[in-house]
Amino acid sequence: MNGRAFAGCVLCGFLVLVLVMAADLGALSQSATYFGVTFPNGDLAFADRVVDYLAASCVRDAYDDPEEALGPPDARCDGCEGCDGCDTNAVSLGFRLSVLDSRGYLIVEFVDNLLIDVSGADLFVYITNGRPCRVEISADGFNYIFVGETVGYPGAIDIGPYVEASDQFRFVRLSDVPADEDHSECPGASIDAIGAMGPVVQAAEAEAFGSLSLQPIGDLAFAFQYAPTTFYMILDSSSSMGEVIGGEVKLEIAKDVIVDLLENLPAGALVGVRTFGGNCSSNLLAPVAPLEAAALRLEILKMSPKGATPIALALEKAREDLTPIAGPKLILLVSDGIETCKGDPVAAAEEFLAAGFDLRIHVVGFDISRNVPARDQLIAIARSTGGLYFDANNSEELRQALSIVAPFSYTVYDTEGNVVFEGRIGQDGPSLPAGSYTVVIDSNPPITLTNVLVQDQSTTLITVEQENGGFRAKVDD
Repeated sequence: MNGRAFAGCVLCGFLVLVLVMAADLGALSQSATYFGVTFPNGDLAFADRVVDYLAASCVRDAYDDPEEALGPPDARCDGCEGCDGCDTNAVSLGFRLSVLDSRGYLIVEFVDNLLIDVSGADLFVYITNGRPCRVEISADGFNYIFVGETVGYPGAIDIGPYVEASDQFRFVRLSDVPADEDHSECPGASIDAIGAMGPVVQAAEAEAFGSLSLQPIGDLAFAFQYAPTTFYMILDSSSSMGEVIGGEVKLEIAKDVIVDLLENLPAGALVGVRTFGGNCSSNLLAPVAPLEAAALRLEILKMSPKGATPIALALEKAREDLTPIAGPKLILLVSDGIETCKGDPVAAAEEFLAAGFDLRIHVVGFDISRNVPARDQLIAIARSTGGLYFDANNSEELRQALSIVAPFSYTVYDTEGNVVFEGRIGQDGPSLPAGSYTVVIDSNPPITLTNVLVQDQSTTLITVEQENGGFRAKVDD
């Protein structure tokens, strides 16, 4: 060991000794310096409690304990001058192999101090392995403000550009920044400590917090795990769609349901609509473009039933329409019949994958349960791309089937009826003060769960699944 390294190690040992003596004397709030950053409130400056943690892909067991991010920096790594790799005294966020994976995140709370805007950097994140993380802050645990990305041991964040001078924050959410595949022992940012340059407060002022998570299971999970950026609808407008079921024309039912569906598609989605019918023809009702629900609604309502059922032609034209569009795509095909224009719709569907499309086709057979050959053909179309098939024999079942296209939204209310969170199932849920809540899921029909308990330092899980042609939600024990 050279003289400089030896001196560094001696200095590290001396600092550890000083800190231990200070703790023994009950002086945790005395100024302390960690790797070049002086915290006026010493060890009280660091995060005290884990609110929630979700590891993304490939995190080893040795690096998945979120409690390791609490308190002052204590990573050992190699040498004495900070870290440049994995350490069991830190927690890894992991990384996303693809957009289908969950983003890894860690939410912590400051119990005996606050995060405020001071002169210079306000928040320091000690990251052992040189990987960046996304940083958000919150005063209440469910409304978060993005304040940038950081990396380093420590990485510094100035919250000033994002907040008011009088704002006070208790919560920090760190999440992974998508990157190339990482096969290290601790992929994604490896978090050792999180310190805030804010005042000390009485621990009694801290409020108990837990979290809430709504997750789809079964076929619903399979459908929602695919995250398309483009939604393309192919609607049957052949003469059979002019038949009446339950006192309503089938095509009128389909139009009403499709119009309602547009309101639930994700913001910023690309949407296209094609119809088929007439003299074995297919009409592009709306080219793929950012969703404009009002204009698209008018076009859909103009549809009228006539002619044959050229499903294969519609799929071939859809392939042409979607060729210049990047990103994952979802086709929703609604039909009440079998191919009648001598095409091969299953082969046309298979050609999407052969052409290299990142795509699935979900199919709804509308009032087709007694037409076995037609139903078998539609099932084969869906399966050819790994999509789902649904039977719908009336307007409500059609509405339920089409809701599979986009995750349900949900709203959380407190005991006074105030909205405290709005989100979509399968996505990050809220951190909430411990207590009782009402959760309303925007399925069809809506599902209302009352007296949903959120407990301190725990996550309340609600699962949602399809059941008997409808949907069921329950709070897991």
